[in-house]
Amino acid sequence: MKRVRLAALCAALGLALSLAACGGGDGGSSSSALTLAEGSNPVVNGSGASSALGDQETQEAERHMMTVDETLDFFSKLTPQDLELEGESMEEYNFYPSEKAIPVYGLPSMKVIVYRQTEASTNEPVGTFLVARDGMAVYRLEEGDVTKVWEPPM
Repeated sequence: MKRVRLAALCAALGLALSLAACGGGDGGSSSSALTLAEGSNPVVNGSGASSALGDQETQEAERHMMTVDETLDFFSKLTPQDLELEGESMEEYNFYPSEKAIPVYGLPSMKVIVYRQTEASTNEPVGTFLVARDGMAVYRLEEGDVTKVWEPPM
């Protein structure tokens, strides 16, 4: 009887510790309703400040990692010329994010697929981009190759 109680107590304690480690188990998120790589490393999602490397830890703590909404807002303010696309405005395009964080050169990036509306009112894919979550670069992804197409003016 004592063993059963002890086993139940251990299981309850393990469950409580697991819930505490993952934020309480309420399913909520402190940043955005839509997050990248749900359940992944909090550093990749921009909500943690710990790192295995000392210098990198300091740099990451100083670097603001954009939420999904901020990243899409940032992307919409770029011009087609910034992204090597045709047209005058990003309003001519539809773009949709991927929900996965993709590392590019060690930094988390959000995959954004860009479509242009055709005369037949259908979407035609025109490019896949990886937006660095710190806002310091945008890359074009073509056949597995990554090419930087935009960086902030210095």
